[in-house]
Amino acid sequence: MKQKFRTLMQYPLLVLFFAFIVGFMVLDALWPKRAYSDLERRQLAQRPNFNVGQLLRNEWTALYESYTKDQVVFRDFWMKAQSASESLLFQKVELGGALVGKNDALYTKMFALTPTEEKLLAKNTMLVQQFIQGFEGDVTLLLAPSASLIYQDQLPAGTPMLDEDAALNTIFEAAGTSHVLDLRTLYQENKEQPLFYDTDHHWTSWGAYLAYRAFCEQKGLTPMEVEQTDFVQVPGFLGTTYSKALYWNTKPDTLSYLELDNTMQVWNIDTQLNLTENFSSGLYDMSQLSGTDKYAMFLYGNNGYSTIQGNGEGSILVVKDSYANCFIPFLCENYERIGVIDPRGYKLSIQELAKQEGYDQVLLLFNFQTFKSSNDLNGLALS
Repeated sequence: MKQKFRTLMQYPLLVLFFAFIVGFMVLDALWPKRAYSDLERRQLAQRPNFNVGQLLRNEWTALYESYTKDQVVFRDFWMKAQSASESLLFQKVELGGALVGKNDALYTKMFALTPTEEKLLAKNTMLVQQFIQGFEGDVTLLLAPSASLIYQDQLPAGTPMLDEDAALNTIFEAAGTSHVLDLRTLYQENKEQPLFYDTDHHWTSWGAYLAYRAFCEQKGLTPMEVEQTDFVQVPGFLGTTYSKALYWNTKPDTLSYLELDNTMQVWNIDTQLNLTENFSSGLYDMSQLSGTDKYAMFLYGNNGYSTIQGNGEGSILVVKDSYANCFIPFLCENYERIGVIDPRGYKLSIQELAKQEGYDQVLLLFNFQTFKSSNDLNGLALS
């Protein structure tokens, strides 16, 4: 036994290597398993139940491989280390589906439409066109441009981005220019202001406020007068684009919101359009500010159907993605009642609800990146 030990000691690196492997395997087996990664903002794979059929089809091994990757010990550290090595050692500017700009801001990678996105973009454009033509009231389409379109000069040199300008032109032409609020010129003229977050794909509350002022101007409304200093500032915000890239030199954003005392009702709704209240609250879920997804504080996230009591006159229904969540509070100044539909959680006819609830106007508010790939807008179809 002593002789074997002396022999092993002649190869210390080999001994250390095997000790490391065995120790890592034991630690990995004992390491607590997680259901969700706050860093990556996604559900993590869980241990798959063994199935002979899946094994023979080579499906179970793929599931188990995903499980071992997602549950590996010190996963967050390895993910950050990989991103840092790719950007520092290999000078990569594309990390996890995000692009690192010249100003260290992160932009969503959007090189070309996939075949599926091409079909969805054409379908969604047609649905918007049909809704505008079929709804008796006033309808406005606001497609917020991407940060990568406004700040093209900050993208890595030679980045082959999708021609978003051409795509927006096609959508706006189909919708009819009288029904469109086009922010591109306004944003280009104000690009030195904080329009978008550096770590997230959303516009900032200030960017949303400028869009709101443009909406008021188009509708002949008097906008709420707000300065940047009027917003409550919440530092330490790392958004979803950072969760993709995990860029080592990222500086956290500051999220901001305007304190308002308006109330919101979130509704359950059946196929006969009967409404029952789910819960009532203010406009902000303050508990989210202590978590990783701080933007979810606006309107308590993405509910199927909600209504807000405003301070103005008339009513408006906003059909939206999450871009509208920090925009809608400003509308409290101008409307008495604001309806909010997120098509991801509302699968019924939007036109029927708008008629039943007697909304005077409809605002369709989406970000282009969501609009081009959404499969949730069928509710806009004519009933």
